[in-house]
Amino acid sequence: MTAVEILKKYWGFDTFRKQQEDIVQSAINGHDTFALLPTGGGKSICFQVPGIAREGICLVISPLIALMQDQVKNLKSRGLKAAAITSGMSRREIDIILDNAKFGALDFLYVSPERLKTEIFIARFKQMKISLIAIDEAHCISQWGHDFRPPYTEIHKLREIHSDVPFIAVTATATDEVREDIITQLEMRNPNYFEGDFARENISYEVYAVENKRNAILKACKRFMGSTGIIYCQTRRETKEIARLLIAHNFSAGVYHGGMVGADRNKKLEAWLNNEIRIVVATNAFGMGIDKPDVRFVLHYEIPNNLEAYFQEAGRSGRDGKASRNMAFYTQIDLLRMRQRLDNQFPPIDYIKTVYRALCNHFGIAIGSGANESYGLAIKDLVKKYDFDPLKTYNALKILELNGSILFNEAVFHPTKLKFIVGNKTLYNFQLKNDDYDPLISYLSRSNPGIFDNYYQLDETRIGQKLRKSKAIIHNQLQYIEKQGLADISWQSELPQVTLLHERLPDDYMQIDKKVYQTRKDVAHKKLESMLNFVQKPICRSILLLNYFSQKGKPCGKCDVCLAEDKSNYSGEELQRIINDLLDHKDFSLDDFLIEIKGVEKHYLIGVLNWMMDEDLIDFNAGMFSKE
Repeated sequence: MTAVEILKKYWGFDTFRKQQEDIVQSAINGHDTFALLPTGGGKSICFQVPGIAREGICLVISPLIALMQDQVKNLKSRGLKAAAITSGMSRREIDIILDNAKFGALDFLYVSPERLKTEIFIARFKQMKISLIAIDEAHCISQWGHDFRPPYTEIHKLREIHSDVPFIAVTATATDEVREDIITQLEMRNPNYFEGDFARENISYEVYAVENKRNAILKACKRFMGSTGIIYCQTRRETKEIARLLIAHNFSAGVYHGGMVGADRNKKLEAWLNNEIRIVVATNAFGMGIDKPDVRFVLHYEIPNNLEAYFQEAGRSGRDGKASRNMAFYTQIDLLRMRQRLDNQFPPIDYIKTVYRALCNHFGIAIGSGANESYGLAIKDLVKKYDFDPLKTYNALKILELNGSILFNEAVFHPTKLKFIVGNKTLYNFQLKNDDYDPLISYLSRSNPGIFDNYYQLDETRIGQKLRKSKAIIHNQLQYIEKQGLADISWQSELPQVTLLHERLPDDYMQIDKKVYQTRKDVAHKKLESMLNFVQKPICRSILLLNYFSQKGKPCGKCDVCLAEDKSNYSGEELQRIINDLLDHKDFSLDDFLIEIKGVEKHYLIGVLNWMMDEDLIDFNAGMFSKE
């Protein structure tokens, strides 16, 4: 089949989007390919179509379990054979998936970069017929990227096993520096490079300095009454508080965050996708793999720490090409908190080592053991047990992940999965002797014909409804079947998953790479400064955003800066000169400036003053602005 025929058969589209066909054809023809496409640009199709067109299995390397699970579910719904190896799976379950890949029973195999180093994976990978190796979220390979993962830097070693297999790297966020680093780290061979246009002419990027963010959110939601939207918050607590505020004012709203029970998260997502609720208030756990075309607005209750995150969140609006708005709100205290939040992300190295030791003790892992084992972690239990600071502990876990010591997956839901591990005859004899268990075993066998070969997902509530038994009875029967050695069951878990990537090391041998730690810290600070510059600099938001991603833009005419300039008597540069001239003679308060400078919008003036303070051009003390 041709690429277009594959697209039509599995996705129902007659044509590719702009650039997609060239990217797909490059990979099909066996060339190393790099695609930098903005959020909503259809990146997954760029490797999924060639993955089908080329003979063999497409190996997809992805850092996010939620994204892997979403793409596997999507591919299966289209009649394709796909599986993902994620933390929390039993060794037997991983064994079966790798065997299926080895014997060609899969079209797509999704793995995290950390899995590539395990002996069990390498042994089977050598025996697989690989068509294509796709690196999703490829910015994670670069130490200059915003989600750097050290194991990504070893992906190029896969070529030592399958030397002729092409690589395709895709990402939505990469600066020139990151792009070059990706190509170098992957050791790509004369890659064909494709870059999408990051300009979204139907979207406005607006940032407002306000005195009360909650009032600003309510005012914005009234403006978009009846439309579909997303409000992003930094913490789970804030998502709940903002959702309560909206519901109290009769808005159709719901909450979505990584700490929710999986069934509740899915229920909220479906309600929003089906327009049963109009506004979802979410942490950044919401959005990956979600493509709802009619999102008319995205509001940021807090400013993200970097422009990559902001651009991804903003890019979830207006995918149908119609006019959409993004509005971010901040107060002066928020700008201080952003810097504090970043400092808190890097607790002292000795503290990180202490958390590692406590984590291993918490799970009862002896020195020299625990490699590639997964554990459900209730962080509050760890914090309480060892009297740790919650925020510092969370950030220590994130750095242990960056260090390549653990995998730490927060927003992950593992449903109960079962596989019968005895033959039909043994199972039948058990049923004859245990009448009470016959309905359950018969139902499982009939509903899932392959359950003797593969793990199948179970919903205990639904099974109970079918068999007219309570969920508790079904659960007890499943436990008994497992105890009798008839089935292997991977039980449902809502807890964040921690996977040790190597055996527990003695305290003296546990090392945090100081160079990586410092580089990561420097990169984070550099990105925060770019974000603060974007928030405060009195230049068209679209121009600043495109410049960050090494593209050129022109004034958009619809961001807050462009609109304020249109309504004001002065450009941003002219305002700076006027402010400078006034401060040459005396100190001014904000009200003084508003009286003195006629025909300027208050929020626009505040934005210029904030930027001048951030650039150390002026000082602010006791309510008064002055020259240094």
